[in-house]
Amino acid sequence: MILVSQVETWLFMDQTRADAADAPTILVEKDASGAKSFTAMRTLFQLKKWTGQRRFVPLLSCDETAYRAYEVFHVDAVPPFAILDSGRVLLKDNEVDAAYAVALDDAAPKTYGERLAFVADYVERALGETVVLAIDEPVASHPQVPEDVFVPENVMQTSERLFAWANRQQTERDEVK
Repeated sequence: MILVSQVETWLFMDQTRADAADAPTILVEKDASGAKSFTAMRTLFQLKKWTGQRRFVPLLSCDETAYRAYEVFHVDAVPPFAILDSGRVLLKDNEVDAAYAVALDDAAPKTYGERLAFVADYVERALGETVVLAIDEPVASHPQVPEDVFVPENVMQTSERLFAWANRQQTERDEVK
């Protein structure tokens, strides 16, 4: 199972929320203006685990330049792929995947949902595992985490629930094999 997560709303929080959190947090995004995004330490450990197994792919709305500010994805938890610009760009091992760009251009998806379905299919083929989406909008072609995993306005609970659910699912899949 490959977990594709919309990290900006499911895993990361701004400094105000991080300062108010009742659990330790760590800086994950810093640009020229300073600290921007934080995550719980427990979430970072899970990101390291899942990216180390090549089973986590971040989905971000930003472009490649802004992605470079996410230190976590270049130092601690380097993903096999990163989906940027809402599916318009795909990085493979943190470099632009030119084959994806050509395939996307040929397919010419018209909507955001079609683009996400296309990139999910592409990642599935590349990694040989089913993609499960942790995103704000449903994409009918791919399974999603249960709706009750996402806790609006509470990234700490959402990230904890997400990885607890994903770990259970992965354990069940491993036991079936």
